[in-house]
This record gives sequence, structure tokens and C-alpha cells, in this order.
Amino acid sequence: MENGYIWAINGCEFELDMEDADTAERYVSALGVLERAESANFSDISSKIRFYCKTCREFYDALLGEGASEKIFAGIGENARKYDEIFTSLLDFIAGQRNSATLRMENLTKRYTPKRAKNVKSFV
Repeated sequence: MENGYIWAINGCEFELDMEDADTAERYVSALGVLERAESANFSDISSKIRFYCKTCREFYDALLGEGASEKIFAGIGENARKYDEIFTSLLDFIAGQRNSATLRMENLTKRYTPKRAKNVKSFV
């Protein structure tokens, strides 16, 4: 059975539970790394790509801990497309957790919501 709290990428595994307050806090902090990088300007495309890849590595280290980016991007050069594919994998993983949490809450609501009689007339 697949563990919904282990993100597996490029032969590495990272525990990531977005329902955990500490994890959510690290995620928000890591998003700040991306937001700060948005205002950077470059005169050439290669500098822009290198900065983008550096920013992505900082994001993963902020989210998953120092050295995580070295593991994730081992053997991958500074290639924006490949970095985007890894980020897409992370977002898909997080969306899967969100969907599971929503389904779990819907099931709890159904289970514990009182059933109402179908043919009962209201007072109104």
C-alpha cells in the first residue's frame, strides 16, 4: 500500500504531512523563498535559468531540510524543465493529500450526521 505521507522522487523519500502544523509552517516559509525570487531581473536566459534552479533548491531545503535539494537534484543539471517536473510532482503529491483529507472529512460527516426521516413534515 502506498504511504500518502512519503513523497518519493528520484530515488529519494521524504516524509511530508501537510496536515501537520510544523510541516505547513515550513511550506509557507518555503513559498516565501519563491516569492522573494519573483522580482529578480536578468539580462540573459542562462542567468535566469541558473537563478531559477538555485531558488528551487533553496525552496526544497527550506521545506524538507538542509541537504534535501542535493538528494533530489543529484545528477540533474540546471534545467528549468526538469526542475518544473519535480515541482509538479510535489504539487500532485500535496493535492493527493488534500483530496484524501477532504474525503476523510466527508466520510466522517456522513457517518456522524443524524439521519433525518424522509416523510416527516416540518413545522413551517
